[in-house]
Amino acid sequence: MKPEQDALFPPAPVSVATSGGEPRFGTYQGELPEVDLPRLQGQWAPGRTTRLLKRKRWHYTFAATPEVAALFAVVDLGYTSSAFAVALDLRERKPLCDVSFLGTPGPMVVLGDKPGQGLKASFRTLGGRLSVQRGENDERYRVAVDVSRLRTGSLQSFQWEGDMMVAGGPPALTVVAPVEGDGLVNVTMKSNGLLTFGSLEAGGKRFRLDGGVGGMDYTQGYLARHTAWRWAFASGRLADGTPVGINLVEGFNEGNADANENALWLGDKLYPLARARFEYDAKDLMAPWWLATVDGAVDLRFQPLHVHREDRNLRLVVSHFAQPVGFFNGTVRVGSRTLELSNVPGVTEDQDMLW
Repeated sequence: MKPEQDALFPPAPVSVATSGGEPRFGTYQGELPEVDLPRLQGQWAPGRTTRLLKRKRWHYTFAATPEVAALFAVVDLGYTSSAFAVALDLRERKPLCDVSFLGTPGPMVVLGDKPGQGLKASFRTLGGRLSVQRGENDERYRVAVDVSRLRTGSLQSFQWEGDMMVAGGPPALTVVAPVEGDGLVNVTMKSNGLLTFGSLEAGGKRFRLDGGVGGMDYTQGYLARHTAWRWAFASGRLADGTPVGINLVEGFNEGNADANENALWLGDKLYPLARARFEYDAKDLMAPWWLATVDGAVDLRFQPLHVHREDRNLRLVVSHFAQPVGFFNGTVRVGSRTLELSNVPGVTEDQDMLW
């Protein structure tokens, strides 16, 4: 048996909770049907006030071709909501659009409990919408984004219509992890290495997304009042055309030995990666980042081309959020193979939240 075939995760459970109401902490392969946090019992079942203040949900979508990278996020904090969208010209290495929105809960944001089939994630702005959905029996995610905003004296617009194919792609990664501090449980389902189709218009340019590669991050949990992490997410192709995706995190979902969201998507397979470490200059996020795993299997350099920032002090919510967009270069060792990554598009993230 090949080493790669030994490195598979157990299948995702049908529920976050066991029959006794305890969380099924661990790392799994495949889609979780529903993030059914209300099934948790005992010490894992928060009261009404805790649910309101600590339950956080977001959905993040990323796609890239050799010409362009596009991303957007929908965030529901219970008492407030937000969204942002960024497009970057990878040939000219400059941003095409970078817009952010704040909103109220309720009708402005929709973010359901189904991370895969049945997903509904959307945010409405004045005259615009950011949306990604998937039917109950559908094998593709459907993206529909049409937003514009006057910023720095010019109108920035972003239109994305397309699909991200689940059929034929690698399995999703599902992680159920305890939350350190005054949090309880966090659940994340990440997909990557998905083929993209459709079109993108931003910065007065139009791009085809056919043949691109992308991924998604659905996260929901009862998180700590103070939460911070470093994150990296890459989607692209190797030199031979094989779709590749990477997810690395430091400082989050690390409170249980069995829960680890560091992973590699290669072709139609999903492989585990060891705990990750990030080195970067927090005062100069445009400087190169270095990312590695503790076992030395991952050795990557990330060169930012643009940084999306959101620093807010709303009293109840104080956020430092910075997400550079750029290229990953370096090596990833999987079993007996060493993969060479060359200008694979993706993002890193430096986040510190009081929410």
